[in-house]
Amino acid sequence: MKNLFPILLVLCSFVASAAEIRKLEVTKTGGVYFVDSISYIDAPISNVYEVLVDYENLNRLTSAIVESHFVEPAEDGTPQVYTLTRKCVFLFCGKIEKVDRLTMEPVHKISTVTVPEQSNIDYGISEWLLSEEGDGTVISYRQELDPAFWVPPLIGPMIIKRMMRKGGRRAIFRVEYYARIAAGLSAEEPPAIKRKRRRQAQ
Repeated sequence: MKNLFPILLVLCSFVASAAEIRKLEVTKTGGVYFVDSISYIDAPISNVYEVLVDYENLNRLTSAIVESHFVEPAEDGTPQVYTLTRKCVFLFCGKIEKVDRLTMEPVHKISTVTVPEQSNIDYGISEWLLSEEGDGTVISYRQELDPAFWVPPLIGPMIIKRMMRKGGRRAIFRVEYYARIAAGLSAEEPPAIKRKRRRQAQ
């Protein structure tokens, strides 16, 4: 029984974060995947927003994001962002490389539209809606994605949902951590992100 005490202390410190995923649905119609989620983060909305739009440092939120940064704006001046995402579940590994047109409405809305010519997906849109709840922030997230690469047809939604539930939970913990630190609030530092080393070319 004594041996359980240190373990319980570790578990309690890990779950001290108030961040939670309240809803996560992944469906597929035709070749398009639809993601709908709602999360709560115990941090001020302005600080949460700033963490989400820090595209030069999105890889600090999840190991799935390998690279992200602003690129040249579109011809009409719309900001554009490049992201490279890699993730493996079971024996399936996927890589999403895309450029998105970015629209921001501080501090309540972030939306993107993928540029297919510069991406390996045929169609993609995403939207973050932020609202205040007490001293915290609720994030409603919606995404539509039509990959240009092959995804196992029978288990595709299950794979994406598993990736998002596992990786998304860790990501919102990190959003909460960085947002609370920026707001001058106490925060429990999350475990370090583990990244697989790439094999070097022979």
